[in-house]
Amino acid sequence: MVDTIITNVASDDIRTLVRALLSTSPAHVTDQFCSLAKAHLHHMPIPPAPGVPDLFTNTNPELEPAPTPAFESLLARARARYGAGLGASSILVLLPIVDAAATIQWTEESPIEDALSIVDCDIAAALLNAKDEVKQDGDTAREAVDALAKLRVSLETVQEKVRVWEGDFPFERSLDALDSIEP
Repeated sequence: MVDTIITNVASDDIRTLVRALLSTSPAHVTDQFCSLAKAHLHHMPIPPAPGVPDLFTNTNPELEPAPTPAFESLLARARARYGAGLGASSILVLLPIVDAAATIQWTEESPIEDALSIVDCDIAAALLNAKDEVKQDGDTAREAVDALAKLRVSLETVQEKVRVWEGDFPFERSLDALDSIEP
């Protein structure tokens, strides 16, 4: 019967039920839920990187491009990962957005600048988990160090490109947080 509920209740209602269950259950139930989420997400492959047209689109030639549903989907996947304690994995999910920022220009207070500011906050949050992952043993630490190295290259590339066209670097928080981590 439980599977019938899960299969047929709307996603928002399932979220409400899970929140209620976790908030009224003993701490070990919440810990188990988080462990299961982390294990599940750890085994899910990171999807192929979308390109700029998939992340930002321009439906009105008079306006600047804006984030697409694919952009929002990428953010949700990254947030699920860092919410489960998978910071390095989350960074790898967000890297296509950072890389896309190196290939486009935007104006102050544009939809792209706003979107990149949100990504900056998400990367900074993911780096909190990655900082712990770097301190672990084995593959987890190596994967975290590799993700951080890729992030640094991407951030520095964006910083240089933005400097050339005299724009505002959108990833200051991320770069500061990354600088504070010593692998």
